[in-house]
Amino acid sequence: MSVWTNPIYERELLGRLRSWKTVAAILAVALVTCGLVLLRWPSDATVDRVSQGAVLVFRPLAFAMALAVMMLVPAFPATSLVTERQRGTLALLLASPTSPLQLYLGKLLSNVLLSLLLISVSLPALAACYAMGGVTWADHILPLLLVLTAMAVQYSAIGLWISARVGSADAALRLTYATVLTLTVLSFGPLVIVGNLSGILATVARWLTMVSPLSALQEITGAQAAASAVGVGTGWKEFLGATAAITLGLAWATIRQLDPLLLDRARPTGLVVGRGAAKAGFFRRVAYIVDPNKRKPGIPRWINPIMVKEFRTRRFGRLHWLIRLVAACAIVSLLLTVVAATGTVSWGVERIAGPLVLMQVALLLLVGPSLGANLIAGEVESGGWEILRATPISARKVLVGKIMSVLWTMLLVLLATLPGYAVMSYIQPSTSGQVGNVILSLLVAVCMVVSISACVSGFIKSTAAATATAYGVLLTLFAGTLVVWLARGRPFGPVFVERVLMLNPAAAALSEMNTPGFEQYNLTPMAWWIGLGISAACLGVLAVRIWRLTKPD
Repeated sequence: MSVWTNPIYERELLGRLRSWKTVAAILAVALVTCGLVLLRWPSDATVDRVSQGAVLVFRPLAFAMALAVMMLVPAFPATSLVTERQRGTLALLLASPTSPLQLYLGKLLSNVLLSLLLISVSLPALAACYAMGGVTWADHILPLLLVLTAMAVQYSAIGLWISARVGSADAALRLTYATVLTLTVLSFGPLVIVGNLSGILATVARWLTMVSPLSALQEITGAQAAASAVGVGTGWKEFLGATAAITLGLAWATIRQLDPLLLDRARPTGLVVGRGAAKAGFFRRVAYIVDPNKRKPGIPRWINPIMVKEFRTRRFGRLHWLIRLVAACAIVSLLLTVVAATGTVSWGVERIAGPLVLMQVALLLLVGPSLGANLIAGEVESGGWEILRATPISARKVLVGKIMSVLWTMLLVLLATLPGYAVMSYIQPSTSGQVGNVILSLLVAVCMVVSISACVSGFIKSTAAATATAYGVLLTLFAGTLVVWLARGRPFGPVFVERVLMLNPAAAALSEMNTPGFEQYNLTPMAWWIGLGISAACLGVLAVRIWRLTKPD
């Protein structure tokens, strides 16, 4: 059986092509890419062979395509195998003549082929950049297509590897997008820590940048100056080599996991009831009434019961998980403190502030959507919303309790990452006022992440779909506005870029720290008011949605 006659490949490919979501994604990518070129298309019939006008359009186009691949490619493979297991069809497939290798290749190649279809709609825009002059096929377009294809293959392999090991689709989406963001953004963290130092640690830190497509895109688009500012020396060829190694390793691990014996998970045996069960049950009931240590403490009137319920029932809300979160955030805080101390001495405040803010925002984007997207969608999907609707708890208490359960966790994460700025203020006291504005910008970012994720959760019944949608919306808001910033000057003017950046509180934080490329924009305090306005609008829509869901059918 060849690859192209693989029944898994045909089933997955035809099923995806018949979905309206695939058509919508293709149309959206085509409109965005063609729109970027039309904004810069020359009015006269001249071709620019010398200047960098076409390169300035090619740069945001390349980053926009990379962002589209990051948003759209990992979702389907992340839920593919775990959905098969939940439906009971994975065991049937493994019991059929289809081998684990054919099963893996069918799912991988179907997603990669659809990704190539998604990438191919940008070819007219790339051809237009070539026709404008300054962009060549050998140095720009062909390497970009190879990098985008490598990203699609790598993210598909990551999604399938995670999907074979988790127990639910929403958990698979959280871990997959977290891994993608870690490889893309957080892989630059060790390089920022070591700075200009030499040795084994510096060499390993530079090797880690090879797994990020940002270093490859910076070389292709001619942004080596921005890359060399933090010591990045790798390019697109190194990225292709690292991607091939990661993909082969994950493929081998996933195919080994597709074993019926490894996938067979024993069910809980339950409680064995013997002769003394009735007598033991009687004594337990008496102890429950008499001994207060056998009873859960009551919820005071001044505490929202929904918030308590979320912390007691949510996996990341129990005490042991909160302790682990505090410990992890403390470690991150120490690392960021080291980054701020060594980086400020080695690079300077202006160079270290940008990566520090981006790493914090990436951490918020890792935690926030996974918690917020589960608030309403998880209740509806599990059937718990019907029980909640039968209680006398008002819609206002439900809204406040749900939001506060996520907001306290996000504030805990943010609080643990702030000592790095204290170190920067101590080293350079003149930046204390700027650090305060950065903290306010990050607080606004927390509000936006929580409110947008919760609002998405109120309108989607599936937790997996809500998680993927929340990640897509937030990545578009936080990373998409930075794509517009990359196109500043051509085709977008400074006024338009400044207004777009006001939607992104991370850009406001970068502007306050005078990060190169952002010092010319005056984003605060308008960016704070816009972010709070977006948060209030999302909470208002969510309040109306919860009020309607609490009413009888």
